[in-house]
Amino acid sequence: KWLEEGKAVTKQQAFLMKRALDNGNLRDGLKYASNMLCEMRTGLLSPKNFYELYIMIADEMRHLEQYFYDEWKRGRRMVELYELVQHAGNIVPRLFLLISVGSVYVRSKEVSARDILKDLVEMCRGVQHPMRGLFLRNYLLHCARDKLPDVGSDFGDNVADSVDFLMLNFSEMNKLWVRMQHQGPVRDRERREKERLDLRILVGTNLVRLSNLEGVDCDMYKAMVLPRILEQVINCKDQIAQQYLMECIIQVFPDEYHLRTLDEILDACSQLQSGVDVKAVLIALMNRLALFAKNEPGSIPPDVNMLDIFHSHVTRMAASVDLAGILDLQVALLNFAMGFAPEKLDYVDQILQVCGEQLAASGSARVDGAAERAVVSLLKTPLISHGNALTIILLEHYAPLINYLPFSSRKEVALLAARMMSKGSVPMSTPEEVDALLSFVQPLVKDVAEDEGEREELDDEDLEAEQSVIACIIHRMANEDTGILFQMYVVARKHFGQGGGRRIAHTLAPLVFRSLQLALAIKKLEIEGQEVAVSSKKLFGFSLETIKGLAGSEPNKALRLYLQGAQAANDCEEDKIAYEFLSQAFILYEDEVSDSKVQMELIPIFIGTLCNLTHLDIEDYDTLITNTTKHAARLLKKPDQCRAIYQCSHLFWNDKIKDADGKPFQDGKKVLDCLQRSLKIADVCMQSGPHVSLFVEILNQYLHYFDAGNDKVTVKYLQGLVDLITEHLANLDTSPESLAVKAHYASTLAHMKAKKEGDEAEKFAELSI
Repeated sequence: KWLEEGKAVTKQQAFLMKRALDNGNLRDGLKYASNMLCEMRTGLLSPKNFYELYIMIADEMRHLEQYFYDEWKRGRRMVELYELVQHAGNIVPRLFLLISVGSVYVRSKEVSARDILKDLVEMCRGVQHPMRGLFLRNYLLHCARDKLPDVGSDFGDNVADSVDFLMLNFSEMNKLWVRMQHQGPVRDRERREKERLDLRILVGTNLVRLSNLEGVDCDMYKAMVLPRILEQVINCKDQIAQQYLMECIIQVFPDEYHLRTLDEILDACSQLQSGVDVKAVLIALMNRLALFAKNEPGSIPPDVNMLDIFHSHVTRMAASVDLAGILDLQVALLNFAMGFAPEKLDYVDQILQVCGEQLAASGSARVDGAAERAVVSLLKTPLISHGNALTIILLEHYAPLINYLPFSSRKEVALLAARMMSKGSVPMSTPEEVDALLSFVQPLVKDVAEDEGEREELDDEDLEAEQSVIACIIHRMANEDTGILFQMYVVARKHFGQGGGRRIAHTLAPLVFRSLQLALAIKKLEIEGQEVAVSSKKLFGFSLETIKGLAGSEPNKALRLYLQGAQAANDCEEDKIAYEFLSQAFILYEDEVSDSKVQMELIPIFIGTLCNLTHLDIEDYDTLITNTTKHAARLLKKPDQCRAIYQCSHLFWNDKIKDADGKPFQDGKKVLDCLQRSLKIADVCMQSGPHVSLFVEILNQYLHYFDAGNDKVTVKYLQGLVDLITEHLANLDTSPESLAVKAHYASTLAHMKAKKEGDEAEKFAELSI
């Protein structure tokens, strides 16, 4: 309501003022301008509304200022106008008018800018009402902004005059701003503080203009400007003013100036009121200088040791700040150190040591709230800034800090370190490094009893994503010395072995593969006659033990790893070790695998592995394939039995296994037995449903061995199967499955026909298709 009334009066009086000025009636124009400016005398508006009214009036005053300029151009002396406007009845409109005339007076250069500006800034003392005085002086600053003496200015080049003007205006505005805090009843204190915060930018504008003066170089800033600003800041003894003005100093003046005046600024911080958040001021200063050092590395003066200066002041403040505050300061100092001198990790470790001592002195086993967030930042910042997680973790005082965090935060930091290590370019090269890293990422590697109440059970997908990062770390172990690399794997298994069933399913498998790779590499060195620190047999033993650790929780995965180990041992021509791997696989199959679907998946893998082995003893091989065939015959579902048994026939016709005379292992009779047995099972299956596909598959097996030269498989078996399949297909209903079977059978017949008509016509002559 009051604002709208004020705006209405302003609009009306501004219109009358402009009409009078257009008619050349200066006296009436000044009267209407005075009436308009009288609206600035109100005490009923909030700072926000007062500012809106002020902007409106200041905009209208431009017309009056332009009229004064035109009058001067027409030959009127500015001293007359300067004296004329002083006849206004009230001091507020009088001073606004005086400033408007004074602005043109400076432009006219009839008198030096220094004298007029000094006169105006002194006369503004006539308004001591805080809000009115602030806006009046802001209007003065606004009108004088482009008329201050400066290097290259048309109004003089003595920048000291501008500094004096701005500093006087700043000090008076600051006094008015502080005085607002002590006017009115105590119950309105909160409202007054809010109003003061709304008006703070008016005071800070003086410092912004000071920072824009071209003539204020670093030396003048250090000798003349900063001491006077800090004197005002310290002497006002007001918490809000000190907080804002210190932040303003840091933000508006160049970084190069701060570098030269660090001691002065930090000394001033120690003299501020107890309620001032000095921590925020220091953090802002350090963050700004850290960014400057990062962007302009060559601009730091060699004689400025910022790290030591900041460290000494932060240490001095520790006694007057709580634990969270101390840690926040150290985080800022750490940020500054990483930005200013990222290569000085000893300084980083020194900061971490101070933090560790403060945490130990607090007596808390775990921190929370702001202190927890600060410790997380202390641990994350060097990891992210430096990039090499291993180098940071190996710092003496870094890793112990993680123990002060609750489980969720420890896990957060550990996951970051693990990800950075997995993607980094520098591998782990010693057992000590592996131990240090896996100890640091312990929340991801194993369950700790004291964290039981803090942990949340992860679902399988989250756990898999988390453990895949840990699994990647295994591939970041490297050393040309095979003995040291083996020791690294031993340390890793020690840590992973404590992870529980859900974790080791993801971590032990890659460790087994790396161990088998190392065994192959060592075997190659042994064959070349080179001396090795650890034998390939020891690596295979290590792999066997590792897989056994996985067998209890993940038998399916462990069994496949045993078969992989058998293949690796065979490649190293270690037939007894290969046999041991296979034996353990069969034991595990018999003891742990009861799901028929899984059994059917594993039997072909057994068969494929045995068919690829080339160095097994004939007797051992015969034992293993007989065992495999028995397990195939015990499958629950008849179709599975049928397929598994005809697949086992390949075990008895294996060119890769040879006896002492070099003859391949080929037992035609047992091959035929397997095929005949699978045929009988297929016949049984036909009683429960149409399983013609089994006969077609068996026909293809017979055809394979007939082609391979197995004399036990004759044309009569092929002819019998062809007739049997043809008979069954005639009775088969039309369905997608039956169409697939017919297509498979047609392809098989086409192959046989091609054989009969080709080079092997004689061999297939008796076959009737």
